[in-house]
Amino acid sequence: MSQASHDPTNLIEKIRAALDSSTPDQHLRETLRGIRPEDIAHILDELETDQKLKVFDAVGTETQAEVIDDTDPTSRELVIENLDIAELQSILEEMPPDEATDLLNELPQSKRRKVLSGMEPATTVELLRLMQHPAHTAGGIMTLDYFAVNPEFTSKDAISLIQEHIDTEVVNYVYAVDEQRHLLGVISIRDLLGSDPETHVSELMTTEVISIAVEEDQEAVAHLARRYHLQAIPVVDRDNHLLGVATIDDIVEVLSEEADEDIYRMAGAPVVHPAQQKILRRALVRIPWLLLPVLSGFILAWMHPDDRSLSEILASDSDQRLLLAAFIPLVIGIAGGVGIQSATMVVRGMAVGDIDPRRTTLRLFRQEVVVGVFIALAIGGVVGVVLATVSWPWNGMEWIRFPIAVSAGIGAGIVLASACGTAFPIFCEKIGLDPALVAGPFITSFNDVTAAVTFIAIAELILRVL
Repeated sequence: MSQASHDPTNLIEKIRAALDSSTPDQHLRETLRGIRPEDIAHILDELETDQKLKVFDAVGTETQAEVIDDTDPTSRELVIENLDIAELQSILEEMPPDEATDLLNELPQSKRRKVLSGMEPATTVELLRLMQHPAHTAGGIMTLDYFAVNPEFTSKDAISLIQEHIDTEVVNYVYAVDEQRHLLGVISIRDLLGSDPETHVSELMTTEVISIAVEEDQEAVAHLARRYHLQAIPVVDRDNHLLGVATIDDIVEVLSEEADEDIYRMAGAPVVHPAQQKILRRALVRIPWLLLPVLSGFILAWMHPDDRSLSEILASDSDQRLLLAAFIPLVIGIAGGVGIQSATMVVRGMAVGDIDPRRTTLRLFRQEVVVGVFIALAIGGVVGVVLATVSWPWNGMEWIRFPIAVSAGIGAGIVLASACGTAFPIFCEKIGLDPALVAGPFITSFNDVTAAVTFIAIAELILRVL
């Protein structure tokens, strides 16, 4: 039975309606019947914790294996934590070896040992072989599920082997190896099927095989596949023993991950999409990059052309207000950085499908504003402490008035910049403009002006009130 893709918004509404019905388990199973695992995985992030678990429990083990591999890291972590040993073993047996290894690596060591000890010895050995390789290397993304034959096999023998193991993950190529499993050649399935049944594999295979060393970085695997238009690349050791095969799905995922990582790093943002991180973690990753404009802003502020000490300047209300202008470059630098970070993550998220403007807009906006508040508290706190420290000797309340005013003004500018950086790309998408072209320049200019105005307005208000 064929399975069509489903609109995520409608699917979420149907799931919630099923959960609210008088017989939620039955209605949920009926709702999810015929739904592709990829669609279920895609919408888990939109559901509440208990809803995620109920949806996951309502599908079969084979579907669970695909869902747990395709869903977002936060949902996957939640699901894994609530699975017992037997359930994990059943799911792992349904997964390709490389994907099963990724799941095992996410388990605590004690739970991992229990899971492996209860599985078939051959499967355990296979998974342990894969787990010995670092995650981001060719060995870390390869699979052991491929076809390898002796070059003296006839075409008919090789085809019979394929028919006996048709569920093997790598079916595009057949690799020729000797008794010691040295990689000798490769032949495509198409060439094999079109050959004379009595022709030997050694006569059909290509001996100039493009392979990669097991310790090479996964990015090198992706570059080879892209350069030579390959759907799979054999992974070998230093002695050219065939250890496994990196497949096209892993290669595409590597290319996507590397592109995301480079783009996010250019903006000083987390190297994974925000939907894949908790809110506090998002803020903590972004804050260090924003301390750089704080440092440069302080340098510019201290170049203020006044020979008096800071404590002397703070003694005069009019001088305090003039001194606020010296912090405008600091405010502009931080606000621009925050806005670009938020915009970069939103634009990239929409480009790769992690963000759907039709259904995740309000939740994403709320989350980014909260992230902005955390950043504002951290950056504002640092600025306030530095100003209070250099205001020595303290004179009454003056040593605290000005730092509070500056910190609050900067904090308000940061929150506004985070909100604008999130909202403008989504708004551009909704009105049919390309967010990548419009959002960046517009956000930078808009944040420069609004952050400066907000800073002066908030700081002036606090100086008048305190």
